[in-house]
Amino acid sequence: MKYLLLALVFFSGLVSAHQWTPTYPTWDDSYMTGIVQTRMNLFNTRQDVDYFEVQVLDVNMNPIDFATTDQIIHTPYLKRKTVDIYIRRTDIDRAVYICSVSKLLVAGNTGASVSSRICSKVKHALSTNDITAQ
Repeated sequence: MKYLLLALVFFSGLVSAHQWTPTYPTWDDSYMTGIVQTRMNLFNTRQDVDYFEVQVLDVNMNPIDFATTDQIIHTPYLKRKTVDIYIRRTDIDRAVYICSVSKLLVAGNTGASVSSRICSKVKHALSTNDITAQ
């Protein structure tokens, strides 16, 4: 069993993903009435991917409406991108995850590629009183 485990470690393929921080973002007031925002940072550590999709999801991984400058973000290898994400204040309790998903180019791709999704779990910084007051 010990040798099988060692063999798996040595012969496993390289796994790469991207970085999506902060791990636990919080919602803050935005300059628009009834809208909250958060700021996420994307760092691309994948040579085979240049595009990433942003998603805001509920506890069951269903999409929630949101706004951002670019829903598909072009981020070349070893580059960083800052993304501002906006949702309605009424959706603040439903929004649980903010995710980035690598988008693979299929045409002309000869090697196997793996799409990666990295999600951050939202901490609700605004109190319930703040939410109902506005």
